Amino acid sequence: MKNLSGFLIIFFLFSFNNGFSQNSDSLHISPSQVGADSAKPTLYSRFTNIFKDKSYVIAPELGRKPETGVLGGVFWLQVFQLSKHADSTTRKSNTESYIDYTEKKQILAQVKNNLIFKNERFFLKGENYYNKFPDLYWGIGPTTTTAMQQPVSYELLNITQRLLTRISTRYFAGIVYQYVSVSNVQYSHGGVLDSVNISGTKGSTTSGVGFDFLYDSRDNILNSYKGLYLEVSAIYNQKEFGGNHYFNNYTIDLRDFINFGGRKVLALQGLINYNTGDVPFRQMACLGGDMIMRGYYFGRFRDKLMVAAQAEFRFPVWRFIGLTAFVSGGEVAPNFGGLNWPDLQYTVGLCLRIMINKSERLNMGIDSGIGKNTSGLYFNSGEAF
Repeated sequence: MKNLSGFLIIFFLFSFNNGFSQNSDSLHISPSQVGADSAKPTLYSRFTNIFKDKSYVIAPELGRKPETGVLGGVFWLQVFQLSKHADSTTRKSNTESYIDYTEKKQILAQVKNNLIFKNERFFLKGENYYNKFPDLYWGIGPTTTTAMQQPVSYELLNITQRLLTRISTRYFAGIVYQYVSVSNVQYSHGGVLDSVNISGTKGSTTSGVGFDFLYDSRDNILNSYKGLYLEVSAIYNQKEFGGNHYFNNYTIDLRDFINFGGRKVLALQGLINYNTGDVPFRQMACLGGDMIMRGYYFGRFRDKLMVAAQAEFRFPVWRFIGLTAFVSGGEVAPNFGGLNWPDLQYTVGLCLRIMINKSERLNMGIDSGIGKNTSGLYFNSGEAF
């Protein structure tokens, strides 16, 4: 999910054309509708070009989230059929890119790819990003306090790619590679980062190879109305691969989408992120952010293990406007034996959704989350999961 602006929401509301039918629960636009709409010289069509198998949005953005404050930049999303000869069962691919500058003097750049090849025989899924990032750090564990807060800045480069091959209908398996470089780490001495057990305070480079298993029956990658998603991955970071830390990362991500008709969807997610070995502080499992546990600053709680779950009910209100109500809970610990019910964190929230591209189900909106002595407001495109 990516930050976008309130300006863009207003812009698309006023420039929106007649691509929506009167039935807000209809899932598709007919070819005749697409042709008629694309011929209209509206402001919307200048930013969004739709024709049969391709859609893209390129726009300025002005958003905010707790980790960055106000940010501005350029956002690009493209949805397309990778193969012109793909059959009707091959879902569409997409790429998402942005570059932003924030009021906290942070630079954020990212390119994400979900490339689905003909007949879904192969699936290339990746996330590559660079951050020059003044950040906040509270230490490790579930009981850190606000008094432990410490500013820290660094440069981060992350390259992660998964190449999967289909082993049967909706089942994929393959390899994953991840390279992470954290450099130019700067902070004032005398705080929690000076603890003897904090790894990576002078920078770190990790390089890991592993395996990935995926079951994916979702009907749409950007905004699922039905289906099940299960991803299990393991990444083994070794010095022999070019890094300077030995550690392993294991992730389980389970999502279920239950449809109650049209755009009324109950979305469920459970997430486990577990690390063993010499884990740099920036790569520990973190709670918070705009993906899960909205309302918490990303990294407010971190440790080797993070377990979290969330539930959303998504429903239309009027034509292309919808709402989402969510609840989430999670905690961090050094290992599974360290999980403790009193350490559980929680958030609840309400989100506004404005569908700017019905055929691809692309939403923009505003998410608000409230937790234990914390809250957050996010301008977003897409869904949290």
